[in-house]
Amino acid sequence: MVEETQTPVTVDGSGSPEAREIADRRASRILVFVVAYQHERLIESLFERIPDELFNNDRVQFLVIDDAGGDATAEVLQHWVDARDICNVSVARNPVNQRYGGNQKLGYRYALEAGFDFTILLHGDGQYAPELLPQFIDIWERTGAGVVLGTRMGNIESARAGGMPRYKVVANVGLTWFQNKLTGLKLTEYHTGYRAYSSAFLRRVPFEINTNEYHFDTEMLLQAANIGARIEEFDIPTHYGEEDCNVDGVQYGTDVLRETIRYRAHRLGMFCSLKYRDLEKGSGHYQVHGMDTAHVRTLEVIDEVRPRRVVDLGCGTGELAQAFRERGIEVTGVDLVEPPPGTVDRFEKANLGEPLPFDAFDTDAVLLVDIIEELPNPEQLLLDLRNHSRALRPGVEAPLVVIVTPNVAFISNRLALLFGRFNYTDRGILDIQHRRLWNRPSLKRTLGDCGYEIEQVLPVGVPWEAVIGGWLGRLLQRSTELMAQIWPGAFAFQYLVTCRPLPGVQQILSTREQLGPNAEIVPVPHDEFGG
Repeated sequence: MVEETQTPVTVDGSGSPEAREIADRRASRILVFVVAYQHERLIESLFERIPDELFNNDRVQFLVIDDAGGDATAEVLQHWVDARDICNVSVARNPVNQRYGGNQKLGYRYALEAGFDFTILLHGDGQYAPELLPQFIDIWERTGAGVVLGTRMGNIESARAGGMPRYKVVANVGLTWFQNKLTGLKLTEYHTGYRAYSSAFLRRVPFEINTNEYHFDTEMLLQAANIGARIEEFDIPTHYGEEDCNVDGVQYGTDVLRETIRYRAHRLGMFCSLKYRDLEKGSGHYQVHGMDTAHVRTLEVIDEVRPRRVVDLGCGTGELAQAFRERGIEVTGVDLVEPPPGTVDRFEKANLGEPLPFDAFDTDAVLLVDIIEELPNPEQLLLDLRNHSRALRPGVEAPLVVIVTPNVAFISNRLALLFGRFNYTDRGILDIQHRRLWNRPSLKRTLGDCGYEIEQVLPVGVPWEAVIGGWLGRLLQRSTELMAQIWPGAFAFQYLVTCRPLPGVQQILSTREQLGPNAEIVPVPHDEFGG
């Protein structure tokens, strides 16, 4: 249950920030979205029960979408609305059936595009009490929750008294227990159809790529769990009457179990899904327990070389750069967004898809860790770094270049293709932001063609220890590392390459200038360039 708040609120929004937020929500726009399917007999009685203060209310709009039920649901309701001169009820009908989830997608998209702040889902069959609509609004105004749920399972005796069959009570309780275990939430019920979402929440989750089937509601709650949205519950009465049930209970339960397990696997970094993204914060990230395997390997390589200065191209949030600084290495970070203070010594804002405004090779080591796969033309970057550098000089050792990138031929990708599956994900090898991918031979060929002399190619296993942690993470980590060493082509999750740039056009021309304007440029044998 949601407890009453004692926060004072003034109409002009003065007082504490919390009070001003509540005042703003009390002036916001509310959409009541009614999903209907073959509810011709029930739709009038549903609207008769809606509190009168919500009709012809400037803040509230009703949208009813008849999902191509083939009956007169839309006509019956429109006649009822016209007879009562109600101006805030819109009735529409899908030309093609969208299914339960697909119909909801239309309503939530409308809510966002029409500028509503809060959307309440109401079923057209009257199973959920419309008298409680003001309670949804009140809870959201006081709490600002992303999700508000009306739960039938706060009192199981009440649910049974309301006509819920015993087998549905058992299934509901069992599924909810299982889902709470896998998500870490503590919800009373996942399977209520009486729910509401703030527009702030809807903008953060990709609900339009969810299923069109009945477990759409489950996927919305899993998305809420993924982004840490605030969820509020309150008790509602249970009513099972003359409405028809179009849900196949066995299929629904199977779909719910399967999707909840997929969500848990996603949180562990396996079988990642594009459904579980935070659209305001971009691509998801592993829940790491410290540095992941590729980062640890990069640090080990740098510790062997002991450079004084490092350029970190695509430094991101600066975790790796900060580890270098702790070793006394001076770090220049390069990215589009500056990392947090204290992570780099110097920051250069730059787009890696364009020539850099400085000479990146005027240093001891250059890092390209988890970045070249996100570039539209990584070959051009590798060439530009050489061709625009004046720090490279014949006879002087070039800086070390460390590259870490995924292995597209990893065993899971091979098996997926074998069984006809190819899906981009929110993270991992087939991250939706990855534009270019390589296997070991193609990576070596690309670097050689771009003028880089490879020193070593190290296989990196799946970062289980960073993702899962504990004894299981350590066991999986050791196992996958061993397999990556035995068969890197199939079991290397990533490759770490160390290489050095060979002289480019600027270095050759500068050598000619030192010899004199009439000096002959002696062709360099192809083998000297790693050909």
